[in-house]
Amino acid sequence: MLRQVLHAGLRSSFHALGRFVASHPVFFASAPVLISILLGASFSRYRVEENVENLLAPKHSLAKIEGNLVDSLFPVNRSKHALYSDLQTPGRYGRVIITTRKGSVLEPLHLDTILKVTGASL
Repeated sequence: MLRQVLHAGLRSSFHALGRFVASHPVFFASAPVLISILLGASFSRYRVEENVENLLAPKHSLAKIEGNLVDSLFPVNRSKHALYSDLQTPGRYGRVIITTRKGSVLEPLHLDTILKVTGASL
């Protein structure tokens, strides 16, 4: 019985909705087009961000301020004719990956060992 009542109610409501849509064809044909144009127009304001730094750091962050300071104090020759080998000073260089078996690399004991190995100091 409940099924018959629901079926009759839905049938009459969809019949009324169909008659309403059929009596206003211009509105239901043009409204989706206008909405698509309005929503699509917002894509014209989008731009592709090519600088990854702008995506990862806030505009007025300390990292950007320090980066600008470093760039102003130590300019890099970015011309087409500059070679990558010109950026390094003569000498021997090496890279080391440091890991620990237990704990964190940032613990004071491990930090002291790392500083001794690299010859750096705080």
